[in-house]
Amino acid sequence: MRVKVALKTLVCSLKDLFFPRLCAGCFSAWLPPDGGFWCRQCLETLPWIRSPCCPRCGRPFLKSTWHFDHLCGECLIQAPPFTSARSAVAHAGVARDRINQLKFSGQIYWAPALAQLLEQAVQSREPGSFDCIIAVPLHHRRLRQRGFNQSGLIAGMLGKSLRCPVRFDLLVRRQWTEPQTRLSRRERLQNVRNAFSAARPAQVKNRSILLVDDVFTTGTTLVECSKVLKKAGASEVHAVTISRSLPEMRTDVEKVGIALEL
Repeated sequence: MRVKVALKTLVCSLKDLFFPRLCAGCFSAWLPPDGGFWCRQCLETLPWIRSPCCPRCGRPFLKSTWHFDHLCGECLIQAPPFTSARSAVAHAGVARDRINQLKFSGQIYWAPALAQLLEQAVQSREPGSFDCIIAVPLHHRRLRQRGFNQSGLIAGMLGKSLRCPVRFDLLVRRQWTEPQTRLSRRERLQNVRNAFSAARPAQVKNRSILLVDDVFTTGTTLVECSKVLKKAGASEVHAVTISRSLPEMRTDVEKVGIALEL
């Protein structure tokens, strides 16, 4: 056993020596083996989502003069089924690019760097706060088309970091749904309604669950998944995503591009 560990350590050391890691942001800064996947400058320039924000859904108050967290109007009117939702960064810039490259271009080598960002969305939680991690599942047809579930990839890496079991057999997507990208909020709600089900309710009951997805756009997918898990008896469902779509942060150029697409 000791020989195997020594050989593995040697192989990793040689790999780091001959194939050093480049920053996932600028792709020019060389990083030490234990230095993560982003250089300091890129980490500092990422559009981090910080307080003040809604403690329930995680919506940041970008123009608020208050400096403490408070419930947003939507959560005051009707609280979502999840206990909390948090996102690491705004869905913009290089973070958005890396997510799109992973999700739509099959560049799965960006998954570890994105999982590192995802850790920031759960860093305030105490170790052992969750009984298990569940990734938002894909329908089997979509999984065959894409070849992988991007949320499953980052959930698996997050699980190793948090030392928390990742379960891929507790939540299933039983209905085919159209891509949510260009749907309105109302259309998104209708699109994912009854799309998910709990495969093993007994193993969900009384569990604190960390629900993982890549992007929080309107939150409809996370809401529907949380409804199913809560109905199955989950005590808490905490949702986390790498990024969150914030229309108010779009540049004028991006807004013109979206208008032309529509």
